[in-house]
Parts: sequence; C-alpha cells; structure tokens
Amino acid sequence: MEPSLTQGAGYGLIVGGGAFFAIVMNYVTFLQNKYSAHNSKKVDEFVSGSRNVGFGLLLSGILSNWTWSLTLLESAVKSYDIGISGSYWYAIGGMLQVSVFSVVSSKIKKNANLVTTFPEMAYFRFGKAGHLSFLWCGFVCNSIVSSCILLGGSAVFHAVTGVSQYATLFLIPFGCAVYVSFGGLRATFISDATHTCIILVFIIVFTLEVYYGNDKIGSPRKLWEMLQSLPPVDDNYHGSYLTFRSQQGAIFSVISCITGFGLVVNDQAYLSRAVAADPRITSRAYFFASICWFVIPFAMGAGLGLGARALTVYPDFPKLSDFEVGEGLPPVACATYLMGKTGSAMILVMIFFSVTSSFSGELIGTSTLISYDIYKRYYKPDAKPNQVVRVAKISVFGWAIFSSCLASIFYGAAKISMGWLFNFLGCATAAGVFPIALSFVWKDLNKVGAVGGSIGGMVLAIMAWLIACYKLTGEITVTNLSLQWVSFTGNAVALAFGGIISITASLISPANFDFEKTRNRTSLMPKSKEMEIVENSSSDGELVLGKIESKVESAEKREREKNAAVVMVDVVLLKDVKNEAESKSIEKARSKANDNKNDSEIEQDLVDIESSTSNSELDMNLDAVIDHKHLDHQFKKYCGLVALAVLILVFVIPVPLGASPYIFSPHFLEGVVIIIIIWLFCSLFYVVILPIVEARKSIWRIFKASVLFRKDKSQE
Repeated sequence: MEPSLTQGAGYGLIVGGGAFFAIVMNYVTFLQNKYSAHNSKKVDEFVSGSRNVGFGLLLSGILSNWTWSLTLLESAVKSYDIGISGSYWYAIGGMLQVSVFSVVSSKIKKNANLVTTFPEMAYFRFGKAGHLSFLWCGFVCNSIVSSCILLGGSAVFHAVTGVSQYATLFLIPFGCAVYVSFGGLRATFISDATHTCIILVFIIVFTLEVYYGNDKIGSPRKLWEMLQSLPPVDDNYHGSYLTFRSQQGAIFSVISCITGFGLVVNDQAYLSRAVAADPRITSRAYFFASICWFVIPFAMGAGLGLGARALTVYPDFPKLSDFEVGEGLPPVACATYLMGKTGSAMILVMIFFSVTSSFSGELIGTSTLISYDIYKRYYKPDAKPNQVVRVAKISVFGWAIFSSCLASIFYGAAKISMGWLFNFLGCATAAGVFPIALSFVWKDLNKVGAVGGSIGGMVLAIMAWLIACYKLTGEITVTNLSLQWVSFTGNAVALAFGGIISITASLISPANFDFEKTRNRTSLMPKSKEMEIVENSSSDGELVLGKIESKVESAEKREREKNAAVVMVDVVLLKDVKNEAESKSIEKARSKANDNKNDSEIEQDLVDIESSTSNSELDMNLDAVIDHKHLDHQFKKYCGLVALAVLILVFVIPVPLGASPYIFSPHFLEGVVIIIIIWLFCSLFYVVILPIVEARKSIWRIFKASVLFRKDKSQE
C-alpha cells in the first residue's frame, strides 16, 4: 500500500500532537492538584484515582482502555476476510468479558477493597508462590497487549505516511509516558474521554461515508451487489460475506471469547479501573461500558471492513498482501480510497488517539505491578508511600522503553504482526482466568489450584499449541502457528485446563478462606496494622465482637460529628488550609453546620474534609466501612443483567442467523446499519456527554479558583 500523506505529517502528529496533548494533560493535572482534594503525588491517587472515580469518567476509561488499535483494525480485518459475522464475533468476544467483570468488580470491592493489584491479593491468600504466579501472568499479558497496541498503530502510520515503524514504536510510547508519569490514573481517565470522543465521531463519519456518502458504493444495496459479485468465501453459506452461517466465523467466535477473557482478567489495566471506582457504581460502569463498546468493532467491520472487501471489484483499489492484511490495513485502504487524503488523515488521527489512550492504561497498570509487587514486596519492604509512587513514575518510562523494544523485535526479527499476536493472546493468558477471578470470589480456592491453574494451564496450552501446529501442518513456523485451528487448540486448552486444575484441586482440599483477612488491607499499610487485621479475623468470636465494636464506634463518631460540626471544621481549618479555594469550601461547611438545616449534607462535607486530612501519607482510609448489603445486591443484579445480555447477543441474535440458510437482504443490511449508527450516538452520549455533566461542579469550582480568582487579583 502506497503512502497518501507525507512523512512530515506523520512525524508532526506523533511528535507535535503527542507534545501538545502531554502539555494539556499535565496542565489539567496541575489544576487538579492545586485546586481539588486529589493530589497525583499521593500513591493512592496516582495508581488508583483515590478509589472514588465517578460513573461517567469510569465508563469512558473502561471503554477507551478496551478500544485498542487492534479493536479498530482487527475487527475490520475479520469482516474483510470472512464477512460480517467476523466483526460481530469480535465484538462479542470483548463485550462478554467486560460485562462479566461487572460481576467480579463487586466482589473485589467487597472482599479486597484496598487491594491495588491482583498479585497483591494472591500474596495475601497464597503467599509468595501464588504472588509470583499471578505476577507472571500479569506481565505476560501486559507485554503482549502493549506490543499489539504499538504494532497496530505503527503499521498504520507507516502505510499512510511512510514513516519508519521503528521510529513510531519508540516515539508514541514516550509521549504517553510523559503525561501518565505526571498525572497517574486520573490523567489517563481524562485523556480517555477526549480520545474516545474523537474515535466515536470518526467511526460515525466512516460508516455514513461507506453507505451513503460516495459514488463508489453509496448505498447498502450497492454494497450488497458488490459483495455478491465477489469470489465465494471458503466455508460460508453460498460463499457470501453477508451470512452468519460460517465455519470460520464459528471457530473465530470461540477464539475471540477465550482471548477476551484472558485479556480482561490478566490485564492489570482493567483491574485498576475496578480499584479506582466508587464502590456504589463500579458494576454499573463495567456493564454499560461493555454495551457501549460492543458497537465500536461491529461498526468498523460492517463499515470499513466490508467496504474494503467490496471495493476490491475496482482495479485501482490497493492490492494488499497477506502480511499487510495481518497488520490491519484493509480499513486504512478503504478510508483512503473513498475519502482521499481527508480519509487518510482521519484514520491516522483515530488510530493515534486509540494507541495513546489504550497504551496509557497499560503504562499505569504495569507501573503499579512494578512498584507494588516487585519494589515494595521484595526489593524494599519498608518503603514509604512516597517512595512507591516515585518508583511507579519511573516505571512508566521503563515500561514504555521495554514495550517499544519488544514490539520492535516482533516486527523486525520475527515478522510477527498484530493479527498473529491476537491469535496467540488467549493461549498465553487464558489459563489465569479462573485462578485470578476465583481468588476474589471463591473462599475455597487453594494455593495448589491457584498456582497449578495459572502456570500449569499456560504450560499445557503452549505445548498443545505447538503439537497441534506440527500435527496439522507438518512444520512449526511463525505462519503456521497463527492458523485458525492451531490457535483454537492453544486457546481452548489454556482456558479449560486453567479452570479444571484450579477448581478440582480446590474441591479436593477446600481452603475455606476468611475474606476478613483481605478487607481494609493493603501492602502500603504499616506491618502492625496488617497483623492486627489478620489477628482480628483469626477467631470467629473475636471477629464478631470486633464488628459490633466497630459499628458502635462508628455510630458514636457520627453522633459526635453532628453535635460538634463547627468545632471539627475549625480544627481542620487550622490544620490543613492550603489555598483560597479550600478555605471557601471549609467556610461553606461551617455555615451549613451553624444553620443545622441538613444533617446528611453536613455529615458528607465533614467526611470529605476529614478524609482529605486523615492518613495523609497513604491518602486512603484504612478503616473504611464496606457496604456489604449494597455490594451483594449489585452482584445479584448484574449477574441477572449479564445473563440477559449474553442470552440476547450470544444466542438469540446470532444462533438463528447462523443455523438458518440465510443471506442478508439489502433491506436487512440497511436495517443493521441504521441500528449501528443509533447505537454509536448512544455510546457517544455515555462516553463524552455524561462525564462532563457529572463533573460540572468540579470543573466550575476549578475554573473559578484558577481563572476568576486570578482576574479578581489582577483587578485589585
């Protein structure tokens, strides 16, 4: 594929765009640190957003972290190769796992509310063996995911502008590292919302362009006629690109689902979102994010994927090699062919934002693993929180360099593409799905099951993958290892044996673990506090007594706060007045206390002020009250909603279409396109508009403090 834009345009976007966005995001973080209660220099704010991120911002972060360059490119490639069912099954593979995590996240908040990483949970439950096993799973997953993201982005930049892929592999990660190292997880959430806004708008434009905006295709009927005129697809009903009755599609559906499970559960970036969430909304955010995300890959496949395949009827449409298809270039070729340089520029910007947004999540996730689970756990156990956050900031740059080098090796030495890595992902990660998830939700999971399932399942999967390649093809090569049946074997063995080993071993010898040992517990807390939690949970009688005493103390504390609100505010005022904006908020709280008009509002203000000053070193409440009733309700509610979504999207819709000898008619295809466009606009509302509406008060408060206050000063 020949470049349609200059190298200057490519380097300008990478360097200039990256620098501009890093400056903007760092300024936003500066304002947040100065004019709000959140400070990215504190370890809990840096790695977990102080565990109180709201619904809209969390939803956009989850969706953006799942919208890789792989999501945009590979979903279109699957429709280009096997038809419309390819992108649908790609969408199912991601939606299913993120929605299931809405159930798991409620258990994380209930059973391990201060845990920051899943290897940390393994250490609390299974000791060093479990910790190192889960840590290995995390690094394997993050290594492959980071490489996938960078390879997809660099391939597009090289194809559209001709810039060196090696240069792209190093420059883009560095730009991400600059703003992530300064702002931490909350900075990635804010960037996620802006990036995803542009991605969704561009997808809407591309979909409308393919079906209604050009003379090459111009209508669903014309696209249908062009696809029907092409040579038949192997193993599809009547060789059609517009049928769900596809053997390749069925096989890919399994690979996609297994890969998605491995990625969501093993990737610390996804757990970071659950950790950062306000406990009241975490399940809801994951569920709605999965529904909003579903339409993104489906729209890319139904639009640019099918469009690229239909355009092959024109002799001047670019001829793509198998390696270029594996790099994800069919949608790039389609956008460029239909819209010229405008299309090239749009897809370049879209991929750039996709790469930076998703890769920033990988940076913060892996830096957390390095700082918490290597530095704090083994290298310097007595490290202070400020030392941990310093290591996390340095690790952001370290992981950026490592990912760039690894992706360069894949591309240069092994000629491994983004598509190849996607087929391998499930094989390398799916063994950890059951052990990691069960460590948060099942008290009977034991050490043998956790270690044997995660590591043993991975070893068996790779062995099965290699053996299948040799038996089916007669030779083990890079190309043969990515073939569909070979990948299917490795993926299936990983998920199945990871579950069989972990569950069987635990049923034979149940651990009967008491989750009180992991509640309100973090690796950052002093050893004396950590031992107190373990000791308090060692005896059922002591545990019940401790809970009763805790409830009585909490009730007495709330009563004292209501009766002496003014006194408490004055104490806080003397101890922790940092700037003019904070003084005004404290004055407002005193006024409420004096008026005694709304006890619930007074109490909330006091809790907010107290939480910002208490335990300032850790920046977290080590004695947080867990609302078990609410979290149990969320668990049951979203179990039902997830089951309903799975029933509809995995069975009710595709199974009848696949079981029947049906090929989409032009009218049916147009109906699908209209549904996709409406769905995209709904996702745009949830991802872009809702976070702004929810944060309007904070935005206005910071604006007044930073802009209006300065104007008043200048006038004086």
